[in-house]
Amino acid sequence: MKKFLEKYWKLFPAALILFVTTAAVFILDYRNEPVMYSWNENANEKDDRLRRDIVSAINIYTDGTAQEIFHETGTLEGIAYDILRVIPSEHTFLQVDYAEEPKPLNELIDEETTAAGYAYAGGINGGFFRLGETERGRPVGAVRRKNAWTIWHGEENTPAYGSGFATAYFTGNAMRLKYHGWQNGVWAGDDDWTYESGYAIDAENGISGSYTYIADGEAKDITGDDYGSVDYRTAGRAATIFAQNAEKEYLLIEIFGVVDDSKILGFLQSLDTVNAIRMDGGLSTQMVYIRKYVAEVR
Repeated sequence: MKKFLEKYWKLFPAALILFVTTAAVFILDYRNEPVMYSWNENANEKDDRLRRDIVSAINIYTDGTAQEIFHETGTLEGIAYDILRVIPSEHTFLQVDYAEEPKPLNELIDEETTAAGYAYAGGINGGFFRLGETERGRPVGAVRRKNAWTIWHGEENTPAYGSGFATAYFTGNAMRLKYHGWQNGVWAGDDDWTYESGYAIDAENGISGSYTYIADGEAKDITGDDYGSVDYRTAGRAATIFAQNAEKEYLLIEIFGVVDDSKILGFLQSLDTVNAIRMDGGLSTQMVYIRKYVAEVR
């Protein structure tokens, strides 16, 4: 018995090292795996896979040196919601990302940004886009990133390619909502645009959505009821909302089911939001985040 113990006791340190190493690799892999949610239209509930490829996203990047991204979840009128709350800083920032052809949200990542040393931490779907064969993937309205309009097959994705919607512009922790739209052939709602000079926009990022719940701290729709591509106030669809609170934190919100707009407004007010815009929703309603960079709020 003594010889048996002496023989196999010598193997114990190596076995322990192997066990610890394996466990560490498993934990690291687990933390690096993306968490993915989307809306299951048939069941009207949250699903753990992505159901639609998209062309634009509001993404989060970080250098990983500060804990500034938080995930929380709950229910609103019995419907599940998820929020990614982001504290923008020199370490963590939001960015609009774009692809001319639709692709999964967890693949819509900017390689230049990651090559610069920042890690993709997650994001939500962005604005509307066309699904028809001739213009499949063409954004409806503005998609701006890195201080320039993006391009769809040689044409700029500016607000003029939409119809009656609000656009969120943001740089660092500064966010503002503007209205762009044509009314009876006349450009309305945007004093910064002229035929001669185009758009006087200086924001790094811009993404068109639908209507607004709150703008500059006031509960109002700045589109004047010109609701955009889809009137989600009556369509009964899941919701993607991009917002900012009074502390200059960004809120990336997904509501995975049908909730009355008045209830959504009250919910946003309870979150102390000063700007909140409804983005593309329905089957595009989706969220991704990487556990390694996101703290869970219980």
